[in-house]
Order: sequence, then C-alpha cells, then structure tokens
Amino acid sequence: MNLLLITYALRNRERNYDSFYVALRGNAIQWWHYIENTHVVFTAYDTNELATRLAIHIEPTDSLLIVPVTGPINGWLPMEAWEWLTGRIEAVNNLKSLPPGT
Repeated sequence: MNLLLITYALRNRERNYDSFYVALRGNAIQWWHYIENTHVVFTAYDTNELATRLAIHIEPTDSLLIVPVTGPINGWLPMEAWEWLTGRIEAVNNLKSLPPGT
C-alpha cells in the first residue's frame, strides 16, 4: 500500500475532465481532498502505476505530479485532515515493516 500526494493543473477549459477524477478516486482505496487541485490517495499502486492510469485522462498541456507521502509532514490543515493523514502514514509504515509473505 502507498500514500500518494497528487497535484495537477488541468488547463483545457473546454475539456470535460470527469474521467480523470473518476480514475483518480477509482484507483484509490481511500482518498482525501483538502487543497484545490490536490488529492491524497491510499492505494495499492505506486507512483508510476498511478501516473500511467491517470495520464490517459489528461492532455499534454496539463500537469501531473505524484509523490509518496512518508512523513514527517507539516502544514496548516484541519485536525480531521491530520488525523486521516497520520493514520494512513502509520498504516503504510506498518505494512512495509512486515516480513515478506505475511
């Protein structure tokens, strides 16, 4: 499992980007949306796999950045956001510390 921060700029005002949002949220086990043009997703996919799944829904003039969230983290968000983020970071770290095949 991975916790990924996804930020994007969808620049074509005449295009319907609904398929991008469906793919973004549909490839996540859980997702949260705190900041405009930014999502955090808890997913089985890594950055490359998710980028491949999302890239078909955007144009060459758009931008997409996907980075793992591993902590420590800091910023200005509601308490609910911090609780969700720290809970997912702990879950990812606990899963990664398990021996293979567990």
